[in-house]
Amino acid sequence: MTWSGKTNEPPQFSDTEDEVYFLKQVGSFTKGLLETQNRGLSIYLCKMKADGSGKMEIKELWKNPNYPIDTQGYSTWMEVNRKTRKIALSVLFAGSDVTGLWTVNFDGTELKQIIRPEWGEKLTGIDHPSWTPDGQRIVFAEIMRGTHPRLSNIAMCDSNGGQVKRLLVGTNEVTYAQPSISPDGNQIVYVHNFKGASWVSLMNIDGSNAHQIPNPSDKRNTHGGTYPVWSPDGSRVLYAGITGTMIDATTGKNLFLGQPLCEGKRYTFGWPHWGKGGIIGYTISGILVTDTELTQAKLIGGSRLAECHNGLDKECRW
Repeated sequence: MTWSGKTNEPPQFSDTEDEVYFLKQVGSFTKGLLETQNRGLSIYLCKMKADGSGKMEIKELWKNPNYPIDTQGYSTWMEVNRKTRKIALSVLFAGSDVTGLWTVNFDGTELKQIIRPEWGEKLTGIDHPSWTPDGQRIVFAEIMRGTHPRLSNIAMCDSNGGQVKRLLVGTNEVTYAQPSISPDGNQIVYVHNFKGASWVSLMNIDGSNAHQIPNPSDKRNTHGGTYPVWSPDGSRVLYAGITGTMIDATTGKNLFLGQPLCEGKRYTFGWPHWGKGGIIGYTISGILVTDTELTQAKLIGGSRLAECHNGLDKECRW
């Protein structure tokens, strides 16, 4: 196998696929406690080489935010745009000074919060941004929380957070999430949720022709999964579940299932990104890079969180 470039938290490929961009949260833990002390808490934009070497802090994005980012569930998502050399970054669970949709240059400059959460009867969070190839627009999930049932829409804005347009509007029973724009910029793959069940679906970039991807390989005729992503040529879609599932983007035919093997262990991974040389995702052990057939994999980054929680009073980085 040839490993090009990939990585972390929701990490993402660089424009040349020689580097991986990811977030690192740094704080202090006290023995026996799971809460991060606000004193000294920082969140960095980082990068490393595709093999996990050369880790480097590009810039400290936030110092002493109101609350740390929740690292125990899906809380952040980031995607790079090769044309504009910008990163779109969403933070869903954290202090009000950090949550929302942000953009930042590859070198860490011009960090901007382009959409702020709305606080009131309903709380709006932003999740899972995806760039159009030209870097002019961003599609994202808009999460409604608070005292009301959780709702989720799919919306689009320009690169400055303006001209917001809702493409799909959820209800108490139906929600839409995890959008990903196709490499040609014409379609969006997303997850359609209905009463606890999830289906991988497609729509045009303007929100028209929304439909579930048919599954001729299964009598249920639907693809159930999360975090769908496109192959670089736009011909296939990968989505996560107990195993990774690869399907034909046009016909919906199942191409293969896979749980990549790393050091003798089969891994289930989520939050995938797909580049020319392979697929990168997150596991409980850290950052996993796998080939496009989901057979072999490498761990190129990990967390010291468990070590710190085992009773060591030290700075903790993950």
